[in-house]
Amino acid sequence: MKKLILVVLLFSFELFAFSTSNVQLMYGTFNGNSYVFDTKNGGKTTITLEHFSAFEYGDVYAFLDYCIADDRFKYHDDKTNEYGELSPRLDLGALTSSDLSFLFVKKVFAAFQYNTDFHDYKAYLYGIGTALDVYGFDYFNANLYQKDQVHGDNVYQVTLSYQTKSFFELFYINGFTDYTEKNLLSQNQFLHPFGDNLSGGVEWHYYTQDTDITSNVFQVMLKYKW
Repeated sequence: MKKLILVVLLFSFELFAFSTSNVQLMYGTFNGNSYVFDTKNGGKTTITLEHFSAFEYGDVYAFLDYCIADDRFKYHDDKTNEYGELSPRLDLGALTSSDLSFLFVKKVFAAFQYNTDFHDYKAYLYGIGTALDVYGFDYFNANLYQKDQVHGDNVYQVTLSYQTKSFFELFYINGFTDYTEKNLLSQNQFLHPFGDNLSGGVEWHYYTQDTDITSNVFQVMLKYKW
């Protein structure tokens, strides 16, 4: 039921002033030593549904990953897993009828996030967010959260999400980086556009935890947006 609710939310946001959705298909060989990401004896296919909507008083980002291992995941005897995030932000300037922009900061938000693997892991994040004006980027967001989670320490988290402008109409970079006191996760997609809706390329997935757990993979991928 939770999975269905998140999928419905992903696409109900189409009613907002601006919205964009995409589906991604990725494949890579995850042979590191992380509990969450890595697999035994081969690679992993990931199907991702992703959505972003903006409205007068803020924006909403959400995604849902469904992963299929060629064999099994390395440290738990499953062939599939799921993970999703829902990240709403409220524009404090719009809510207070104030201009909160300064320097390269365009907007300031109250930022929230809910993370789940649809089983026993949940995390609740809250903090402050910004939309930044950075040269060469279509968008660049920076959020600072307090992260309260089941299974694991409560920590702060810095999240950057961004997309570059096209380099010579050959490729662009879309990605995010999450940093906490315990770990770093960065996923950056290097994509060539095949028309208005379809793009393809590679994603560089990098994860490190407490300096001795690492997952470092390049995945081939296709992305279709609407």
